[in-house]
Amino acid sequence: TRGARSAWNATRVPVSTSRSARRDALGSDVDVGAGVGAAMDAVHAVPYVPSPMDQGQLANEFVVLGAIAGMTAYWWFVLVPSARVRLASNKRSGALRTYLEELKSDDSKDRDAERWFYAQWLSKIDPETRYLLREDARAAGDETTTTTTTMRATTARTMKTRCALATIVAALGAGSAVHAVTVGSEGFTVPPLSCFGTVATMKYDMTSVTSDLSGITYNPETGTLFAVNNGDRIVYEIQFPNTLVNQWDVSSVSQDLEGISALGGRKFAITDENPATVYQVTLNPGSTSFASSTLGQGITPAAGSNLGFEGVAYIGAPVNKFYTIQEASPSKLWKLDAPSGGTITAQSGDLEASPYKITSVGGLTRGGDETDELFLVVKNYNATGRNNEIYAGQKGIFRYKISTDTFTERFGGEVCTMGQPEGLTFWKNSTTNKIMMLIVGETNEARVYEADPTCTDSIGSVSTLMATCAKKEISTSACEKTQEDGGCPWTRCDKSLTDHTKICTDDVPGTTDCSEAQCKAYCTNNGFTGSNTGKTCTHWAYDVAEKECYIFAGCNNAKFDADYTTYITQDPTCERTLEDYPLGCETRRCDKTMSTHNKICVKTTPGTTDCTLAECKAKCQAHTDFTCTTYAYDVAERECYLFETCVNEGYDADYSTYVLQDPTCDKNKTEGGCVQRRCNKDLMPTTHEKVCVDDSPAQQCTMAQCEYKCANKTFTNIDSEAYCTHWAYDVVDKECYLFYGCTGEAYDDDYTLYTQSYGERTALIAAGEPAPPAPPPTTTSAAMDLVGPRAAAFSVIVAVIVAALFA
Repeated sequence: TRGARSAWNATRVPVSTSRSARRDALGSDVDVGAGVGAAMDAVHAVPYVPSPMDQGQLANEFVVLGAIAGMTAYWWFVLVPSARVRLASNKRSGALRTYLEELKSDDSKDRDAERWFYAQWLSKIDPETRYLLREDARAAGDETTTTTTTMRATTARTMKTRCALATIVAALGAGSAVHAVTVGSEGFTVPPLSCFGTVATMKYDMTSVTSDLSGITYNPETGTLFAVNNGDRIVYEIQFPNTLVNQWDVSSVSQDLEGISALGGRKFAITDENPATVYQVTLNPGSTSFASSTLGQGITPAAGSNLGFEGVAYIGAPVNKFYTIQEASPSKLWKLDAPSGGTITAQSGDLEASPYKITSVGGLTRGGDETDELFLVVKNYNATGRNNEIYAGQKGIFRYKISTDTFTERFGGEVCTMGQPEGLTFWKNSTTNKIMMLIVGETNEARVYEADPTCTDSIGSVSTLMATCAKKEISTSACEKTQEDGGCPWTRCDKSLTDHTKICTDDVPGTTDCSEAQCKAYCTNNGFTGSNTGKTCTHWAYDVAEKECYIFAGCNNAKFDADYTTYITQDPTCERTLEDYPLGCETRRCDKTMSTHNKICVKTTPGTTDCTLAECKAKCQAHTDFTCTTYAYDVAERECYLFETCVNEGYDADYSTYVLQDPTCDKNKTEGGCVQRRCNKDLMPTTHEKVCVDDSPAQQCTMAQCEYKCANKTFTNIDSEAYCTHWAYDVVDKECYLFYGCTGEAYDDDYTLYTQSYGERTALIAAGEPAPPAPPPTTTSAAMDLVGPRAAAFSVIVAVIVAALFA
């Protein structure tokens, strides 16, 4: 046996080597087949000479050989075919990566042998399996087994081919065959923001990023965009405007990916929000592999949960700095040395102390070749807006001068109406030579502006209309439900703050009380008495048990009342979406004399200038002259109006009005809640509480626990009956907010918002506290316990085989 093995090894080369390489290894005049034949001839030339052996020992060895033969047969005729069939099936269906990830994540003992086959055996004979397993190990920072020189060469050739293809695609997409520019030498600086005009040239959803679009940068060397997703922690390479080139999962490095900045070549700086960290990653072209290193970590004082670094910008020579932006509490600029990194130090103070009172920032970027400027994506600031009025809730792009620590101009535009602006980048279009500005936000909003090359404006010349945002009407959860909508149970307007008349009482049953229909009629007929005579009734509240009735002129501070249900006579604002209400708000339309609008479809040429209801909605979603929030449709004439805001909504016989997004959530848990919505905690400092956080597993909670916490929460600082009315839950981080009322409800990529009525509250309390989640199963470390006793026996026999082969 040893003679045969030695002869074979003399001619043997790695199985992954090419046929020509094997021929070279055996000599130029020797065929591969001939080499093998020569080896076998050498084996047959060795004469057999039996060795004297003790019969007992021989019998024992026959037992061992029998066991080895049986195990070998089981290996080759059962286990190996099964594994190969499974491998072929997964490769054929394109599910090999998914299968390997699922196999790796399933830590059940009955799949240990299966995992062993893939990691230790199939990875040696199947290149794709080896590649995927090496990739996983590299992402985890593990050492990997060295493959053959030929495999490395083959992989390198494949990577070079893919890289070349990606480069060609990038060059074509940018309108240039070659990208000679690099970071810091891009041939432009950002002109005054007024040069970008008043209308976005493109407004679209960047669907190449699945969701959670939280940062973007332009790489001048590839002519492509690189965007980041903070939920799945993926970096995407995108050919502008929306063609996916490649993607990299960096979840092994970043826990909360937020910002990205091109550094040159394939290197990028990325930020992690918590803990506040800056990393450098090299994203290999044509593959999903990458390398990473830490540039800097930690600030003092430490950032709060989900309030760390939101963006990063690299400024090259002579500055050589990385700049980062802290989102909030406080919003603040930080810096560290480039390119090697180091200690993170403050660049600015709290931006809330600036003249613009900035309280929340979503992103940061450089401005071409300029080394003394940064551009911030501000999500909320409180400063002078339109009509010389100071108000919060404004958003925009801010130009910041590094050397003087001052803001030199701001730009609102489409940023004002984005749900959650998160990223910004500039580049020079190689075809038009126009400077491009791309603003992105969650979920995957994208807004594009192009600067006018002939613009001669100066910095700071942006008009008030474009620099600022319109004052936002703050939505509240006050009762705006008619009787047809079900009213607002367990609620009544505050009679100490609202003009009212108690029109029916239970003093004399059958005489002074009234029915629900009579109560409504009193309100319809404005049946006020005393000092309130002549006022207009807007709300009425009815107690079914006592048959009592209140009518109100307005409704201030609607709050809990165990006995009453309150109704509004007519909802003053349409909050109906097409999906929930196919007929919308019938015979209603915004006042076109007071609302910014566009009549987008007309009846002039039927089939050409008119449109369907679905087309009317689509035109609202895609409109660029302003951000459309509301649309009205005339089904008879097939005409359509688009509105930026809906002012003085009123009766119109022809139109039904719809909103794209209901501004106030009124869905409970059974109805699925309102996805990616949350009340504005900054506008409710005394009426919200964060009761579960992701700082540690012990501080997290389940959805059922969050709901139960709402049922048991009373905001006693407000009132003894200020019961929790809304709760918001983040299913990924297992965090929970409780609210009394809901002010400034808006988009939030992490949370789903739910309402909770008093009836639901009492039912939850009666049911008792939900059981805590079961602890994760504990596994015992047993080297022999692969798939139970059979696998233990298998391991012993494998050990015997190995010992016999190499004895």
